[in-house]
Amino acid sequence: MLRLRFLFDVAFPALVMCLTGILLYSAVVSDTGYRALSSLQKEAAEKEAELNELHARRLELEKRADLLNSSSLDPDLLDERIRAVLGYSREGDVVISRRELDRLLAE
Repeated sequence: MLRLRFLFDVAFPALVMCLTGILLYSAVVSDTGYRALSSLQKEAAEKEAELNELHARRLELEKRADLLNSSSLDPDLLDERIRAVLGYSREGDVVISRRELDRLLAE
């Protein structure tokens, strides 16, 4: 009888408290716990910001592509892009290199 009373008075509550402690520790510290959740939420927010930046960049590129479309071709934009990308210039244009410009500005 004393042994049964000991189980209900001491051992069972101690076992319940240990199991509760283990579950609480697991809920906070484990790979699927609160710390992991907050880390994943932070990472998700960073990825969301990156996605918004990429979306804005895509819209900008689509707008520029529409300007280069043959039905609405802007000759000035086409000329600017040809000169910038290919390094072309017209006869009679004065071309000043960046290095030379920096040297002239320093004087």
